[in-house]
Amino acid sequence: MTDKKSQIFSQIFTYILAIVITTLILIFGYRSMMIIQERGCDICLVKLRNDLSNSVESIITDYGSVSRKDIQMCCGLNQICFVESVDSFSVPSSIDPIIKDSIKSETGMNVFLLGEKGIQPFNIGKISTEPNVMCLKGTRMSLKLEGKGNYVQISKWG
Repeated sequence: MTDKKSQIFSQIFTYILAIVITTLILIFGYRSMMIIQERGCDICLVKLRNDLSNSVESIITDYGSVSRKDIQMCCGLNQICFVESVDSFSVPSSIDPIIKDSIKSETGMNVFLLGEKGIQPFNIGKISTEPNVMCLKGTRMSLKLEGKGNYVQISKWG
């Protein structure tokens, strides 16, 4: 009789141990996937920033040349705002308060990516936009970059 009882307790212990190990593996796997996804977002942001900077840098001195830049937003970002950095202007009241504060405090940031995780500001060089703060919404968009000698005119393509 005691042999059967010890077998039952041994089986229960084995099942509990299997459940605990399976749960730990699932938690570890989930956390690893979240870390990989977060790093993918970081890489996507760096790539977007570098692509925009390189596009501006490559056309800035080529006066009159026009190029199309297709951008794909990532990581929950759904809006991009370009801020005039060639001429001074009065800050519109309708823009995001953080962007407005950045413009007024002259941080030098002229591109702002907006989305679920907040605002990602950076500088891509001397740019001009019409209007002075041009915001585009969407996950895919096409930009028109026109070289002006010492700055680049950015507008929406088409």
